[in-house]
Amino acid sequence: MTAQCNAACMHCSKSYGPNRTEALSQDEIIRLMDEAAAIDDGQPLCFDITGGEPFLEFDRLVAIVKHGGSLGAEISCMTNAFWARNDEIATSNLTVLKESGLRSIGVSASRFHEEFVPLHRVQRALRIAMHLGITTELKAAVTMRDLKPDGAVSRWQGQFRADWINMFPVLPHLRNEEVLPEDEYYREFGLPPHKCPGDAVCVDFNGIARSCCSLGTENTFLRIGDTRRSSLRDIHRIFEHAGKQMILREQGPIGFARGAIAAGVGHRLRNAYAGPCDLCMHIRADSQLRAVAEQMSALATQGVVDTAPD
Repeated sequence: MTAQCNAACMHCSKSYGPNRTEALSQDEIIRLMDEAAAIDDGQPLCFDITGGEPFLEFDRLVAIVKHGGSLGAEISCMTNAFWARNDEIATSNLTVLKESGLRSIGVSASRFHEEFVPLHRVQRALRIAMHLGITTELKAAVTMRDLKPDGAVSRWQGQFRADWINMFPVLPHLRNEEVLPEDEYYREFGLPPHKCPGDAVCVDFNGIARSCCSLGTENTFLRIGDTRRSSLRDIHRIFEHAGKQMILREQGPIGFARGAIAAGVGHRLRNAYAGPCDLCMHIRADSQLRAVAEQMSALATQGVVDTAPD
């Protein structure tokens, strides 16, 4: 919906914050919803509404959820729960959204979020959503420091209840000019063999569509089109058939890593990664690794390379 957020978390890969004003208009979002509903790909229609912080424009959020509900879509929303100031406000907001068609809500948490949103608001939003029958997910970004015995994770234990608890590592792609010590990043030895975990069409506040919601907004590595210039149907066709997306979908970024090794630039890979997203971001950021990935993708698009996993 928007690049505006009440928080300016250090680990935000898109550098969203209070001073950002860019946004998709309500008309644009409704048009994209209608175009998505017209695509028959055998998959259920699902909309995940994100920001920035969608609750900053609550009436617009309600209208968008209501329109998605009228299309028969499964609708979820991500938030940092800044708005859950007390039980009355949280119950009112979540009741309106549920009646409009919201089925699930994800709430962000991290020690970086806590600088802007008190932890009890996250707890309150999850508790009341569960009480109202809205499916809940806690999405917690963690570093090695958080995993220590006296870290944030031990402090959180027993404080959160949610239908799903998703803890994931902070990746080395931070807010502009922010840095973390290397030993803060959680990593496991070897190349992660997993396929792309975020395989979806993601439209940013500026209308640019990517097959990933994690990369910064200026990054072109997984760009698949501009919804202000092309129909979502055409962009979806690229999403389904472009070589880069097929390789990530069928093999994961390890496919590009194997190509880099075969091309003689495997020494530029690290010995350890936090997971497939970390590997993908590293390939995107390294000019030689990215060049191999781009070449492999172009050949795969032409049907020259077999994208099926070994």
